[in-house]
Amino acid sequence: MTGGTCRPYGCGVVYELDAAGREVALHTFSVAPDGANAYAGVVRDSAGNLYGTASSGGMIGLGIVYKLDAAGHETVLYNFPGGSDGAHPFTGVIRDSAGNLYGTTGVGGTHGYGVGNGTVYMLDGTGTEKFLYSFGGDGYPSAVIRDSAGELFGTLAAGGLENCGYSGCVYKLNEAGEGKVLYSFTGGADGVNPYAGVIRDPAGNFFGTTEYGGIFNFLCGGGSCGVVYRLDTNGRQTVV
Repeated sequence: MTGGTCRPYGCGVVYELDAAGREVALHTFSVAPDGANAYAGVVRDSAGNLYGTASSGGMIGLGIVYKLDAAGHETVLYNFPGGSDGAHPFTGVIRDSAGNLYGTTGVGGTHGYGVGNGTVYMLDGTGTEKFLYSFGGDGYPSAVIRDSAGELFGTLAAGGLENCGYSGCVYKLNEAGEGKVLYSFTGGADGVNPYAGVIRDPAGNFFGTTEYGGIFNFLCGGGSCGVVYRLDTNGRQTVV
């Protein structure tokens, strides 16, 4: 997120770490036009190109999606404009077999600019962005995953979708842009606020984590420290 040669504290870098533990900076962000504060990681294609996001900076200052080739040359694929398209992509991107990129923004959308609203978007190979969904309320959307049918899955840390309570939920977004809650956390032993996304096994079960909730633990300041959970194909959640 920070570090590098950008003053005063650095705007972040993309790095490589080899098997011997040697680190090489592949790219140093410089705010404009190439972005700054890259919170999320990167994905890699078969040619060795890396794809990721920077949460701020770019030509507009509201974040970018970028590509970094094998030689370390960066190309800005998209500058977020704010408004209904969203802004500040705190999460990274995933890539499908056709080269389309999918991700979320932390603010913006059709429900307003407030932090926690956010959007789900797709960016095609020509750099054209398509708005897929806008969250309301205090959503805080995680990164998404995608299945072979083109459906997207993720979490909202605190509402933002119908039937998703303040404790957060796991949701599905189909190709038609319709959102559906798969599980809404109750705020107790099953966990609270799933800021991270989910992974999915071959049988269709989801696994993820919550920041709070679970069994009471005095070491967490009089609260609970979060859980690792499993959500099966029937919508039953269990704490792992």
